[in-house]
Amino acid sequence: MSKHIHIAALLVFLLTAQIASGATQKEIDAAIKKGSDSLKARYGRGPGGLPGLPGGGGGETGIGPTCLAGIAMLEAGVPVNDDALKAITETVRVSSYTQSATYQVCLCLMYLDRLGDPADEPLIQMLAVRLLAAQTPGGGWGYQCAQVPEGDAVRLRAMKPEKAGKLHSEVLKYGQGLAAARANVLQTGGDDNSNTQFGVLAVWLARKHGVPVEDALDLIEKRFLASQNQNGGWAYSGGGPGMPVAPSIGASPSMYCAGLLGLATGIARREERRLKAEPAKPEPKTEPADPKKNPDDPFFNPPTPVKGDKLNPKKNPPRQPDARDRAVQAALAGLGVAIADSAKAGRGALVLGGNGGHGHHDLYFFWSLERIGVIYGLDKIGGVDWYEAGAQTLVKTQGPDGSWGGSYGAEVCTSFAVLFLCRSNLARDLSGGVQKETGTEMKAGAGPAGTEPKPTNPVAGGTSGTTGTTTPNPTPPPLVPGATGNEAVTIATELVRAADADWSKLLAKTRDAKGTVYTQALVGAVSKLDGDRRKEAREALAERLTRMTAATLREMAKNEDMELRRASVLAMAMKDDKDHIADLVTAISDDEDVVVRAARAGLKSLTGQDFGPAANATNAEKRIAVASWAEWLAKKQK
Repeated sequence: MSKHIHIAALLVFLLTAQIASGATQKEIDAAIKKGSDSLKARYGRGPGGLPGLPGGGGGETGIGPTCLAGIAMLEAGVPVNDDALKAITETVRVSSYTQSATYQVCLCLMYLDRLGDPADEPLIQMLAVRLLAAQTPGGGWGYQCAQVPEGDAVRLRAMKPEKAGKLHSEVLKYGQGLAAARANVLQTGGDDNSNTQFGVLAVWLARKHGVPVEDALDLIEKRFLASQNQNGGWAYSGGGPGMPVAPSIGASPSMYCAGLLGLATGIARREERRLKAEPAKPEPKTEPADPKKNPDDPFFNPPTPVKGDKLNPKKNPPRQPDARDRAVQAALAGLGVAIADSAKAGRGALVLGGNGGHGHHDLYFFWSLERIGVIYGLDKIGGVDWYEAGAQTLVKTQGPDGSWGGSYGAEVCTSFAVLFLCRSNLARDLSGGVQKETGTEMKAGAGPAGTEPKPTNPVAGGTSGTTGTTTPNPTPPPLVPGATGNEAVTIATELVRAADADWSKLLAKTRDAKGTVYTQALVGAVSKLDGDRRKEAREALAERLTRMTAATLREMAKNEDMELRRASVLAMAMKDDKDHIADLVTAISDDEDVVVRAARAGLKSLTGQDFGPAANATNAEKRIAVASWAEWLAKKQK
C-alpha cells in the first residue's frame, strides 16, 4: 500500500492509547471531569470568590478565582446553561462594573469573551478601556487599574445595545474620563510581568470587540524586546523601553512564558501586516475544469496546467528572522532548559511543588506553559513533550475530591490544572497568526546538552514548532500531538466532549460543513469515541466523503490512517459508482480488518456477489478472495 505521510506524523493526538507513562487518555479525561465537577460543586451553594490569584498580595481575592473557575468549566465542556455556570455568569456580569484590580478586570473580560454572548460586548469594552488606562509607560500593568466611582458604575449599568463591533458611545465617554487615572499611572509606572501577562491576553481578546488596542500592543511588544535577559528570560518586575534590563537571576519559568506571550502578539500582527501588504496573486492558467469533478471537493482537484505553464512556480525566499524571532528563539531555549531539568528531576513528569517559589514548580507555571505550547503550536520544548510530562504529574496529584491544592487555593489551582489538561486555546486568532509566521524560522528550544528537536511533518494551519516547509498533499494532513492550535484538533475535542444534548447537532455540523478541518476532526474523533457515538461518527465520516471525487477517494484509501481508509472505502460504495469496484477489490488486501470488512460490504452492495474474505482473514485468505473478485470482475468486463 502506498504511503504518503510519514508514520511519525499520524493521528497521535487521539489515536495513541497512552499519553504518558501512568497517564492514559482515559485517565486524563477522567481527571478533567473530576476537576470540573469539583469546581461545579463550589457553586452549588451560590457563587463566591476565594483568595489566591498568583502574585502575592495586592487585591487578588474576589471575583478573579470565580472567573477562572468558569473559564476552566467552559473549556472542560460544561454547558453554559449549567446551574453553576449560570451562577458564575450572573456574578461576573454584576461585579464587572466595579472591579479595579488588574487580575480581576482581566479575568472578567476573559470569562465574558469565552462565554461568547454578544450581549456582553459593551461590558467587555468597558473592562478593556479600564485596563488600557492602567498600562504603564513600560508597556505593563501593576496590581491596580482605575477606581470606579459609583456614578460611573450606575451610568455604565444603564448602557443600551448599540452596533456590534464598534466602541459603545457610553464606553467611549467612560474611557475619555479615565484620562486622570492614566496620568497617575504615567507618574508611578510600577508594574510586573505576572499582572502584565494577564493584561496582554485580555488586551488581545478585546481587539475583536471593537476596542482600539494597537498602541497598547505596540508598547507590549517594545517592553518584552527591550527587557529580555541574557538567558532569554524576563524578571518578575520592571522592564520596558528606556528601563534597565533586570539581572538574569530574576527570570522564573513562568516569566519566560509571560515574555513569549507578549512577543506572540507582535509576531501575529506582523503576519497580518504582511498579508495586507502582499499583492493579490494572479490565478494560474488552467484548462477548463472537468465537469465530472465535484466543484465543492475541498481536497483534490488540482489545476491542469496549460502547455508551457509551470504547475509549481518558484516560491518566494523565506523571510529572514528579525528581532522578534531571535527573542522568541532565545526564550524557548531558556524555557527548554528549565523544562528538561524539571522532567529529569521528575523522571519524565514535570515537578510540582517543592521550594522553587512563585512561578517555578507550581500550577501557575503549568498554565503559563500550556498557553505558550498552544499559542506557538509546540509539541516539545527542551526536547520534552510538555503536555505528556505535565499530564502525568496532574493525574497523579489530583485529590480524591477532584481538586488540586497549592499556595493559590484549591479553586485557582484546580482551574489551572483543568485548563492545562484541556489544552485550552483562549485566543485562537493569536495562535493561528503566530503559527503561520513561525513555521520556517522557529525551533522549540534546544533539548538537553544542546540537542535540537528533530523536524516533524508540518500540519495544516500551523506547525509543531520545528523547522520544515509545507508541501501540498491531496489527502488531509494528520493531526499531530499537542497541535491544539490546529482548528481540526479543537473541533475533534469539542466532538469528543460534547454533552448528550449537543452531540447530534455538533456531529451534523461537522459532517456537513465545508473545509478540510472538518474531515480531519471527524477522523481524529472517531478513535476517541466508543459505543453508539463511535458508530455514528464513522457513519458521518463516510457520508461526508461521498462528496469527494473518485480521485480523492482513491488517495484517501491509501492514507496511513485506518479510519480514513475505512470511510473512503464505504464512501465508494455509498456513491453507487461501479467504477470503484476495482478500488474495493484492492482494499481487500488492507492490513486492517475493519477496512477489509468495509471493502467486502461495499463489493456485495455494488455487485450482489460475495467472494469473501471472512472476518479476521489471514493474508493468504485475503489473496484468495482478491483473486476470486478479480476473476469475476474480468469476466464482467469482457
